[in-house]
Amino acid sequence: MPNQIYRGVMKGQTPVVLERAAPLPDGTPVEVTPARFEVGSPAALLAAMEAEPRVTAEDVAQLARAIAEGRRAPALLDPFADK
Repeated sequence: MPNQIYRGVMKGQTPVVLERAAPLPDGTPVEVTPARFEVGSPAALLAAMEAEPRVTAEDVAQLARAIAEGRRAPALLDPFADK
């Protein structure tokens, strides 16, 4: 049994929901290793969105300030006008 692999998924703060029952008594120490996801898969995208670093409200405000500071007036010349 020590080399047996049990598969499951995270559900909220529950450590793991197994795909099938494991014959382990309560209190049995276990190790959980996240599975690698295929690049670009929906599961990989969700995992990346949940991973650190998190964006704070201050990060968003700083980005908005940088965008506002970088704005410039549109060109007065019409690039499609005949010369």
